[in-house]
Amino acid sequence: MAAQSTIVFADMGADTPQAPSAVAASIARQAHESLAAGQYDVALKPMSADDVREAIRAMPVGHGRLSLDRDLVLIDAGALLALAPYSARVVLTRDPFVGAEVLAATLGLDVDSVRVRIHDALLSASKVVCLGSAAFDAVTPLVSRKPEERMFPPTALTVAATGGAILIVNNEDERAGQDLAASLSDAFPSMDFRAFDPASVFEMPWRAVIQNGIARSSLPGARLSDAWAGAVPVLQLANRASLMAHNRRQGSLTDLVVEHGRSGLLFSSTDELFASLRDVLLDPLPGRSVARAARRRVDPPAQWDALLKVILQ
Repeated sequence: MAAQSTIVFADMGADTPQAPSAVAASIARQAHESLAAGQYDVALKPMSADDVREAIRAMPVGHGRLSLDRDLVLIDAGALLALAPYSARVVLTRDPFVGAEVLAATLGLDVDSVRVRIHDALLSASKVVCLGSAAFDAVTPLVSRKPEERMFPPTALTVAATGGAILIVNNEDERAGQDLAASLSDAFPSMDFRAFDPASVFEMPWRAVIQNGIARSSLPGARLSDAWAGAVPVLQLANRASLMAHNRRQGSLTDLVVEHGRSGLLFSSTDELFASLRDVLLDPLPGRSVARAARRRVDPPAQWDALLKVILQ
């Protein structure tokens, strides 16, 4: 018999690159299309601000509840606020306490009561799954059972057959990103360089991706794995001091830095980057060959299958 789950989400007050509705839709779609299709029966339940407000009024915390017919999966803070008393599975794409002031204003509640109810929801949860380190780091000290830290599986960028814009993903401070973008535009005036925009990154094909710094972002479209999954060539600028410091503090760089000539092209100076970019623009075949090889590093169907098991079983 298929595992039955209802994914609950509320987009109100959500100023995030990944709206809860988009995350819920992705999980539901993959449940029907993944390697494990047929094992899951997933329903979606969107909630408005009025729905959340009414649920808070009707269900005070301190009275634990169980869903008897279907497992509940709560996506991010809005759903946590609504169904805080339930022993549900919680999926977090961000720190749930960020934006508490906006949620409080939207719902007409005191911000401290919003924070307390979110915390109560985490304590009531049967499982907490954090999609990224920001959520994991925020909630781990607040719950007795360690959350599961996972990554949202790769979402393939589209590679341009010919031409196309070049995507710039800035992982350094804002000024450094602006300086690099300006330098690129000056050096290559005929090229179309676009700064990473989570709202539109999947709407157009890309000639290449330039990663400025260690690729720390967990946002779909900004990760190395998304470029690899779509066979989009990656050029990465990262100075040796930063790489050594990261290695000492956090260890592996496997998913954060390309392996030169195998999963992308890595440079320690802008001069090297610009020289290689000129070569790539003149003869794109070597860069595309590396990108096709990098695609073998990721397996989105298998990664989705593993994530669905954690969330829905």
